[in-house]
Formats: sequence, C-alpha cells, structure tokens
Amino acid sequence: MKKIFTILLLFVSINSFSQESVNAPPTTTIDKLFTQDYSKDMTEYLTKVFIARDILKLKENELTGFEIEAITASKSGELTTVLYNCPLLDQKGLVFVFWNNKQYSFYHFEYNDATLMLDRISAAIQNNKTILDEVNTSVLKSNDIHFIFDGSLIRVVWNQYDSLWDISNFKTTNHRFGKFFKKKS
Repeated sequence: MKKIFTILLLFVSINSFSQESVNAPPTTTIDKLFTQDYSKDMTEYLTKVFIARDILKLKENELTGFEIEAITASKSGELTTVLYNCPLLDQKGLVFVFWNNKQYSFYHFEYNDATLMLDRISAAIQNNKTILDEVNTSVLKSNDIHFIFDGSLIRVVWNQYDSLWDISNFKTTNHRFGKFFKKKS
C-alpha cells in the first residue's frame, strides 16, 4: 500500500509542476483532475474575449466595463457556465462554454432567454420522474440545444458537443444565476 501511495504522490508532484500550454487544455482525466482551476481560469480568459467581441454592442473609442462569473465546470470538464453583466450597455446573460480536445465554443443566452431556459430545465427535472415511469429517456429542446435527462445527469447536446452536466451543477448554476443578477438590481 505504501508503494502505491508513494508512486501516486510522485506522479502528482511531477504533474503539478509541469507546464501547461495556454492554448492546449488538459487532455487526460488525470490532467483535468490536477488542472481544474487552470481550466476555469482559461475559460474566464477566453469568455471575456467572446463577450467583448461578439456579444456587447460596443461604441468606437468608448471604454465600457462588464463583470463575469464562471460558475462551475461540469464533472466531465466539457461544459462551463459563465454569467455576464454590462450595466452601462444594459446587456446581461449566460454563456455555455463548451470544450473538447480541439477547441472552445460558446453559446450565448440573453438574460430573458437564460431565465426561461433555466426555468424549463427546473420544471423538467421535477416532472422527469412522471415521464420516466412511461419511457426511459426524456429530452427538452431550448433553441438548438437539446437537454437529455438520464438519472442525475443532463446531457447537453449542441453541434458537435455532447457534454454531461450533473443535476447538482445545474442547481448551482440556477442558484448563482439568481444571486448574481439579484445583487445587480
């Protein structure tokens, strides 16, 4: 037992001090385990660019601030939810940040769409037991994202992404969504 523990400790030490490429997210389960904070930081870093370039309607040569909060990454590490708020431009919402071994991709929900989507998922979770008594799978479509409910997991399927989102991650996102925007009111 001591030998196994020593080998594991040695592996963790070596892995912890190895450098990560800024453009290459962790690729193995072990790497994901030891670089989870790095992944969240990288997600926030890339999401700021996405929000600034693709969401906010910025005016030329005008300085504008916005706030983001990366909520939680799914246990699979393939999906992170990020909230943003730009009071000056009256823009706010939620971004799904999908990741696979090749790239990050972003799916944007404006505030009202995000509220509606989170409410629909909450209702689906509550009603899921009734549906599953009749069939073995339930699915909810919101825009072009499909949420497939399977026990305590929600599969989030969009384009080439098929990410697992634990129901506890969803509940955290839903709770923090309400809290984040409540303090902004």
